[in-house]
Amino acid sequence: MERIVVVSNRLPEIRSSGFVDEPDVPVGGLASAVLGALRGHPGSIWFGWSGGIREADREPKLTARSTRGLKLLGMSLTQVEVDEHYLGYCNRTLWPLFHSFQGRVKIRLRHEASYRRVQARFAARLHRLLRPGDLVWVHDYHLLLLGRELRQLGWTGRLGFFLHIPFPPHDLFQVLPEPRDTLEAMLHYDLVGFHVQGFLDNYVYCCARELKGQWDGAILRAGGRSQQVGTYPVGIDPNDFLPRGAESGSAHARRILGRFLRRRSLVLGVDRLDYTKGIPERLLAFKALIERHERWRKRVVLLQIASPSRVGVPEYVEQRNRIEALLGRINGELAEHDWTPIRYLYRSYNRSFLARLYREAQVGLITPLRDGMNLIAKEFVAAQRPEAPGVLILSRCAGAAQEMEEALIVNPFVPSSVADAIDRALDMPLEERRERHTALLARVLSGTAVEWGQRFLADLRGSPVAVGIGPPASIEEMAGTREP
Repeated sequence: MERIVVVSNRLPEIRSSGFVDEPDVPVGGLASAVLGALRGHPGSIWFGWSGGIREADREPKLTARSTRGLKLLGMSLTQVEVDEHYLGYCNRTLWPLFHSFQGRVKIRLRHEASYRRVQARFAARLHRLLRPGDLVWVHDYHLLLLGRELRQLGWTGRLGFFLHIPFPPHDLFQVLPEPRDTLEAMLHYDLVGFHVQGFLDNYVYCCARELKGQWDGAILRAGGRSQQVGTYPVGIDPNDFLPRGAESGSAHARRILGRFLRRRSLVLGVDRLDYTKGIPERLLAFKALIERHERWRKRVVLLQIASPSRVGVPEYVEQRNRIEALLGRINGELAEHDWTPIRYLYRSYNRSFLARLYREAQVGLITPLRDGMNLIAKEFVAAQRPEAPGVLILSRCAGAAQEMEEALIVNPFVPSSVADAIDRALDMPLEERRERHTALLARVLSGTAVEWGQRFLADLRGSPVAVGIGPPASIEEMAGTREP
């Protein structure tokens, strides 16, 4: 019987409710998508870091839990590994670099060495669990090198990798300590997947420049290996957000909304607290709305939810402080005795609560500075009432913008243009709102997390080398400097 073996840096949290263990999944993230994709695959395994810390001289033991027919197997890390591999190289080197925040990149060679050691430890522990016929599906930037480590241990089965964040352009990729070696390691996967074409283009162009790779539109040949590369836009499970299934359990949301809205229009932002999400820029855009379109004063409120994230990383502490200082300044300048223009909630909420907030909002303001996909945008669309939907405003710098063309697409770096889009959204006629929502919802319903997983796994089962391939593209063609 075929098993799907998912590997990621961190396992989803599990909460016990009565006699049932259920995943406690952050809305809009990797775990949400993967759990949706694994529905219909009972007996699958998810392997990753348990979140536990062990002493350096102790042999790590696996933890095991089950949920929805899925077995979660976790290994612990030492405190040094957490500090150097996860908080260091993953979150202070790879994360800012892959999101094109070059100025935030911090490189410490000992952190990179720890990153490599952790990959080897993951591979050694995982290899003992694998059996012939397994499909191994590795996720995200924490485990770029894992494919090579598994191959060196003798694994010859199918091995796929999906990147949940952007892949950077070649000139930025050069900032890594060992860019060529990283690409060589990634070539050990049979299939590598990206959200959108631009990220795929960056990857194959890097391989062409660094490894003299050749690309024919489906198969990448480099370093003596052949690898399938494709785009697989990740989706959500719409049933978690559709109006018919999300009205219950949202009394708390109703109380919060009634407390400060008082029949005012609601503009809603929901994000992890991260500098890539553009929360300060969004606050400035809302300030520009009130200053440029005076008629909205006291008639609209921005509610910004920021889920705590990576609280041990200095850049995230700095970002929180920046947001809270900016929030105080804007509210101090604009507020009236009976109106606070921006409400800010620094905490996480469950799906039922967020679905209610999505549904009550006239505008969903999703404006990251850089994002691999952004599933919050899709959750917002799924939650709307078709008879009176809200309007989605979406950053052109999010991968989702390439799918969700009927949203109001904005440049998050230009506050005045975002402000004008909010003004347009608040004034949009009902007929236009319905037309836009109908088209957006059709895409969300057809491109679900289940469909994403089915497509990727179907390709992973296939052959890594296609038959009857035409001539490979040159570097110039990939760079767009001459016609193919």
